[in-house]
Amino acid sequence: MFLLKSVWDNILFHAKRSFLSVLLITIASSAMLLYRGFVEYSEQGLALSFISNSGHIQVSMKSAAEPQHTDNTGTALLSARDMEMLRSIYADMPAVKSSDAVLNFQGIIGTDTDTAVFWGAGYDSPQRLGATEGTPVFAGDQSLVLGKALFETLKLSTAQEPFVNLMSSIGDSGLLTGSFAVSGWLDTGTPQNDAGLVIASRSALLDFFELKDSASYMRVYLHKDTDMPAAQAALDSYFAEHQLPYQTQNWKERNPSWEQISGLFRNQSSFISIILYILIFTALTQSLSASFMERLGEFGTMEAIGLKRSSVIQMLVLEVCLISLAGIIGGIVLAQLGNSLTEIGNITMTPPGYTRAYRLNFYITLPAILTTQFFIFLTGIISVLHPMYTICKHSTVQLIHYNGS
Repeated sequence: MFLLKSVWDNILFHAKRSFLSVLLITIASSAMLLYRGFVEYSEQGLALSFISNSGHIQVSMKSAAEPQHTDNTGTALLSARDMEMLRSIYADMPAVKSSDAVLNFQGIIGTDTDTAVFWGAGYDSPQRLGATEGTPVFAGDQSLVLGKALFETLKLSTAQEPFVNLMSSIGDSGLLTGSFAVSGWLDTGTPQNDAGLVIASRSALLDFFELKDSASYMRVYLHKDTDMPAAQAALDSYFAEHQLPYQTQNWKERNPSWEQISGLFRNQSSFISIILYILIFTALTQSLSASFMERLGEFGTMEAIGLKRSSVIQMLVLEVCLISLAGIIGGIVLAQLGNSLTEIGNITMTPPGYTRAYRLNFYITLPAILTTQFFIFLTGIISVLHPMYTICKHSTVQLIHYNGS
């Protein structure tokens, strides 16, 4: 108790120095937390965008994977009976949150003056996608929503509902042509994707292609991302056991670019993290160590008036622990405050290669707090090793007259 009171008195006596040390640790702590939070938010946001588009798991006919078929050919399509059976299977799986059917199609789209190649999909509930400009597509609506770049290529305008000519085929329908109204355009943020994107209601496509109820695949959404391996294994096992002609692919298998993108992202963030950690480690150790080295004469005086050397070292360690803890708490508070301010201010950023700005946010997790703050605390302890060594090496008289030599 005596040591704790003495340490507290020392901190108050050197209030300015202690405050600067706490402030430095607070800034370093919050900087590390915010950077980790930004990396976590960006990676999870990217994963969620893939999952939102393709579902956690996709189920299609096995023939869709064969070289002679695509998921637009008749033998590769799921029939109404297939989808009914699959929905009954999903209903018995607690991990499954929801499912829907998607019908892919592609071909040529154009107006009287302009044409372009398109790739598109018909959804059961396309209203979830919304529209950046114009009216969203609703289930049963006979209109289309185009990607922004495709909308501009065809020189369309939402001032009056335009019509486009569509040439495509799916299943056994042969080559079909027809006209669709365009209700708006959608900006996904990636010009390459928007250059040929067409979104429609699945029911409208079935009418257009004169098909019975069918789909290219079904998307399965789960309650938890962590349930995906077990859910996919359960489906594969069920299909194999009952000799059903279905196959599964999870969202990572459907998006091979994810591994490359996430790998590149992790490498870049790891490199930046290492540089940030080195800079913070160097700044903290130099600052704190120099601060304690300047007080060696004070520590020598403490020994001269009867305080044991071991007690002096304990006071030194206890002081840096209290300063580090104060800075760590301040860093966590400052990081949370910074995160709240970005939400209130609706601060946005446009990632490289994107045309659409996204809200800047930080996903600060408990593991990130524990690992970064342990690093800060450990750095504080390391900073007193040199002063501790110097105290142990010199006599009381040498400490009182210590001048750094």
